[in-house]
Amino acid sequence: MLSFLRILFFPILYPLSLVYKILFYLDRRLKKTKTLPNAFTISVGNFSVGGTGKTPFTIHLANLLHSEFPKVPILILTRGYGSSGSGIRRVDPSSEPSQVGDEPYLLKKNLPFVNVYVGSNRYESYLQYRKDESLKENDIVFALLDDGFQHHALARDLDLVLLDCTRISKMDFVLPLGLLRESYSSISRADVLIASKYQREFETDLSDWISKYKPKHTFKFQFESKELVSLGSSSKLKTDQLAGKSVYAVAGLGNPTPFWRSLSDLGPSQLKTKAFPDHHSYTQNDVLEISRDSENFDLIVCTEKDAVKISRLLNSSKTSSKWFYLALQTSLPSKKDLAELIKKKFPNR
Repeated sequence: MLSFLRILFFPILYPLSLVYKILFYLDRRLKKTKTLPNAFTISVGNFSVGGTGKTPFTIHLANLLHSEFPKVPILILTRGYGSSGSGIRRVDPSSEPSQVGDEPYLLKKNLPFVNVYVGSNRYESYLQYRKDESLKENDIVFALLDDGFQHHALARDLDLVLLDCTRISKMDFVLPLGLLRESYSSISRADVLIASKYQREFETDLSDWISKYKPKHTFKFQFESKELVSLGSSSKLKTDQLAGKSVYAVAGLGNPTPFWRSLSDLGPSQLKTKAFPDHHSYTQNDVLEISRDSENFDLIVCTEKDAVKISRLLNSSKTSSKWFYLALQTSLPSKKDLAELIKKKFPNR
């Protein structure tokens, strides 16, 4: 359903959406495509703006590739949205999330065996990576293009695009009227649809979507709450320990609703939510304000994406012991099928 503001400004936004479609089409048709030398390139993207679960999926995919191809290096190329740094940056555990971006930092934190490079020109970032690693000319690598579905400058061997199952039934439009970067019919360009945040309750809507748009392959990607991890210490809580406690939830996501729902399903006695913009750069004032608002709550819970930035601001906070992030367990039931699809396109390498 369209929001009141979108209905109000429909006469203005709809023509702008048409202009956006035309410019996007011309960009895709006219832009010269480069191929990353000696790379098996996999694009991981989405239809909509933010909040589809792309980062958790990329982590899951990198782990799958590492288990199936243990001798092949893995590189993630990303633009680092929301970062304040410039130029080509190699992400390491000591990097500042504000300089490289929260998602690139989170990728490196969860994937120590993977190289993550941030830069506006992913082709140049790739060449810099090969130079830094002193790779031989014929050494092949997996290059994962983060948020690459609408990135027309680079060719790819496999195109994966995520669909947020929590939004399937909602009517939406292309930017700026809606949240779609391009229409769902663009699935024809992709090799695989990843049905992200899948739950059985979405099966009917997903089946209808598949029947209408006919993706070549569909794999379901699922989340479930794993544990609560402290931001101020090494302690952890089991998810069932949230039952009966009052929780103040914080999230800077494109679509925080599934996060609120995950916490609600754990049975807190009270749940208050505070949403920030996606990729929000938290400040000490944000932490102080949250601390004041949550004074009468047992716990403050955020996402892992938020935690990488907030944790660096908690040293002087009297409420640091109350802060936890909700760690997720991800699953891809058809991972063997995805691995086989990659192997078919990765011959004799």
